[in-house]
Amino acid sequence: MSETGIGAAVRRREDPRFLKGEGAFTDDLKLPGQCHAAFVRSPFAHARIRGIDTADARQAPGVLAVWTAAELRQRVPNAVPSGVATPPFDMRGVDGRLAVDASQYPLAEGKVRYLGEAVVAVIAESHAQALDAAELIQVDYEELSPIITIEQALDPGAAKIWEDEDSNLSIDWRTGDSEKVAGIFDGAAHVVSRELVNNRLVVAFMEPRGAIASYDRAADQLILRLGCQSAHGMQAGLCHVLDIAPEQLRVMVPDTGGGFGARGVVYSEFPILLAASRELDRPVRWTASRSESMLTDTQARDHVTKAELALDGDGSFLALRIRSDWHHGAYVLSRSIWVTLRYMPPTIGGAYRLAEADIGIRGIFSNTTPQAAYRGVGRAEGNYILESLIDAAAREMKLDPIELRRCNLVQQSDLPWKMAGGGVLTSGAFNDNLDRAMTLNADESGAATVPAHWLRGQGVALYVENDGSTPEEYAEVEALADGTVLVRVGTQDFGMGHQTMYAQIASDRLGVPYDAVEVIFGDTDKVARGMGSHGSRSARMGGGAVVYGAVKMVERGRELAADMLEAAAEDIQYQDGRFRVAGTDRQTGLSDVAAHAEARGERLSGEIDFETAGDVFANGCHVAQVAIDPDTGSVKLLRHVMVCDVGRAINPMIVNGQLHGGAAQGIGQAMFEHVVLDPDSGQTLSGSLLDYCLPRADDLPMFTTELVEIEEADNPLGVKGVGENATTGAPAAVMNAIQDALVRAGGAEVQMPATPERVWRALRSGG
Repeated sequence: MSETGIGAAVRRREDPRFLKGEGAFTDDLKLPGQCHAAFVRSPFAHARIRGIDTADARQAPGVLAVWTAAELRQRVPNAVPSGVATPPFDMRGVDGRLAVDASQYPLAEGKVRYLGEAVVAVIAESHAQALDAAELIQVDYEELSPIITIEQALDPGAAKIWEDEDSNLSIDWRTGDSEKVAGIFDGAAHVVSRELVNNRLVVAFMEPRGAIASYDRAADQLILRLGCQSAHGMQAGLCHVLDIAPEQLRVMVPDTGGGFGARGVVYSEFPILLAASRELDRPVRWTASRSESMLTDTQARDHVTKAELALDGDGSFLALRIRSDWHHGAYVLSRSIWVTLRYMPPTIGGAYRLAEADIGIRGIFSNTTPQAAYRGVGRAEGNYILESLIDAAAREMKLDPIELRRCNLVQQSDLPWKMAGGGVLTSGAFNDNLDRAMTLNADESGAATVPAHWLRGQGVALYVENDGSTPEEYAEVEALADGTVLVRVGTQDFGMGHQTMYAQIASDRLGVPYDAVEVIFGDTDKVARGMGSHGSRSARMGGGAVVYGAVKMVERGRELAADMLEAAAEDIQYQDGRFRVAGTDRQTGLSDVAAHAEARGERLSGEIDFETAGDVFANGCHVAQVAIDPDTGSVKLLRHVMVCDVGRAINPMIVNGQLHGGAAQGIGQAMFEHVVLDPDSGQTLSGSLLDYCLPRADDLPMFTTELVEIEEADNPLGVKGVGENATTGAPAAVMNAIQDALVRAGGAEVQMPATPERVWRALRSGG
């Protein structure tokens, strides 16, 4: 390993400009002649639109355009596709029917179905003028009773959010042998059951959503600058909505402040900005206010689950039965049904010798903000279910929760192991992860101190997560005559350090200076294609593509070097940036070969679409220690230990940063974050950061992390994944620690988020 190659903790090359305030995020960009958009949004969660009066707004100072849905249809012909009928996203329920296609048109047509849904678009010379004009628009709403809770949605007499459907279910999906599992439960010595809530979350990007659309009339090309998770995915979605060819839209991604799954969505504002720019022949920009973001950025989680675990008399796990109601909002966005069913069920069973599961998931419409992927999607929910059941079983059977886990873990001799939900573990040292986490946890030197009368609790959670998502990725590696190596890759950075990570890979594999590598992504005119970054896939899929792109470039370089050195291509060897004729001192440099290619009107490059068979499974163990003030219910997280098998760590410092950030988001769900809606009106009670509580630095301990690097054989770097690891494992560990403290004190159990009020009430309502 070199000081800058694979495995080195190289400082991120992105950071100096960010630390100096020199980042270029979407709202930092200014284009000549730009104008501004604003949106009239529904003040109701559910209402019919009986009429819209835009006359005063059209006459307001600076106004350039005002569009309702009917007017927009002339410019934007299609809805944002749900994907429910598009293979491989075409999920079917137990009745064999496809999931309901609840696609969203950019402006509400006839009805609004959630609070904040866009109804009218206004374009004006300035932001202030656009906002002022939007306030002049009068919308005649017929307010309808909203469907907010799962109970309301499932009531047989409830109104239908989609009136042409016979219920408020989007899908009723099952997997597993229900009869076999029922027989196991009937014969089990012990059955443990719990009802668990995975609370609804907002994503709360550091950088609010925004976009700038412009139009190159000479080239007949629209350009959209925005933060997103896949430039090419955004291009494909918007081309469908606008009904244009890919070459008519260029997507450019500047610096982006967080993605977490929710920036993969084609939001309704984006096609409107593009249509306005084309019509006005001017750049049109929009940046969400924090209030708009809290209402209209896709949200996440919101499962209510009834789960059971069957055990024999010795505590061996026999089977799981899960019925989960997923409250996904008013529309189906960005393949969201497929995402949940693709990620949650396969990991059920985790790292345990648990072979059978009967899993049912129902998607439920409601008059709430639509959901999409969010860091740890499916895995965090499933892991919380299983690890909560294990702790409950230990309490009921009076067993040590650590030993109960240990005696049920998959062993090396069991691999490959098919999990109860269908995923296949091919590598991992699960006992070792548990042992090491407990050893690190035993070191109290870094733990915070609290008053002696506070209640103490400890929680453990092992996890596995399926990483990889779309199993192919594009990269091109090119050498230039000036010594630069260009890496073009189809993944997308939104804070993960790709400029650093890919430069390390290319430098290591080509033997060229790290500083000579330039990484290019996030521009559909500069990178031929790509699948973007989601599902903890970038290092594995993008890294694999860069490795094989470099191999192909070297292969082409051998042919060119053979021409230069008057030798046969098979006699040319490559090492550390030099091509040599085997057995001689004749050689030439990579840049010289690139110059030779340029002189011939060629490029010295290699491109590849790297493919794998499917997922890999990162895994690990979290241990949390908490203390609770019995007088106030306040919970302090004293320690949080993570032992994580990420496969090969390209840059351990970046990996540890990913783990810290992921744990913070998982802890946020467990202890702080919660979207609260009034069940009668649908109005938000958590519409700002004054009311929606994000974890802050002093809420978190100094994390203890240790990397396990068991390499995965399906890619040339041995990578698994890291981006979502800690978010998957943290909620269960923290909640198990809180439940442990409550039970020891005779308190009741508590649901997420374990806020001080909930904990205080649980301490006073125990058996």
